[in-house]
Amino acid sequence: MQTRSGNPALQNGLIFGVILGVIEIALYFLLGVIGLILNVILFLFLVGLAGYRASARTGKVSTGLLAGLLTGLFSSVLASILPLITALTNVDALRAQFQAQLQQSGSNVYQNFTYTNNVVIAFVVLGLVIIIIGACLLGLGIGSIGGAIGKGRAPLSAAPQYPYPGPMYMPPYPPQGYAPPQQGYTPPPSQEYNTPQQYPPLPQEYMSPPQEYTPPPPPQGNN
Repeated sequence: MQTRSGNPALQNGLIFGVILGVIEIALYFLLGVIGLILNVILFLFLVGLAGYRASARTGKVSTGLLAGLLTGLFSSVLASILPLITALTNVDALRAQFQAQLQQSGSNVYQNFTYTNNVVIAFVVLGLVIIIIGACLLGLGIGSIGGAIGKGRAPLSAAPQYPYPGPMYMPPYPPQGYAPPQQGYTPPPSQEYNTPQQYPPLPQEYMSPPQEYTPPPPPQGNN
């Protein structure tokens, strides 16, 4: 993941995560529900951009995937700080609101249930943890898409290089001044040859003199 200028996944994840977290907080408190919708659209765009920029520097889709994960993590954690502080400072009012909603539901199952401050804080923390996990998973998917697009934009020096397999099978060259070891010549072992008298005699039919060949008479033509 690292290049000569640092870790592109961490750099882009941190930069875009902080920017996205600050914008999410501002839009949510300024625009309410409309700000929440804009936050989702902005999240998809910035996470994909982080993955694109990271993979464009390394030529690897995994770099963009990690950048998207870190962007979702940093932005969701930063955006969760202010709601957590608000819940801790107004825990009594929040507990009363939860208790009133429970009484209005009319459910007999939780009729005798009473909210406490610890239960309210636990619910708030659990909800924020679920949001952070969801942002990380969504960041993985969007970051991988941006990384797949940005992979082709990587310079040749940053793209993964694969060694050519040819030199692996070439024998190493001998060093300069190399002289092969001198080995003495060893003649082949001498072989014994049989004289003609030592071979067995041929059968009698092969020893008979050749017969004279008598050519056939020439054909006589009709006069």
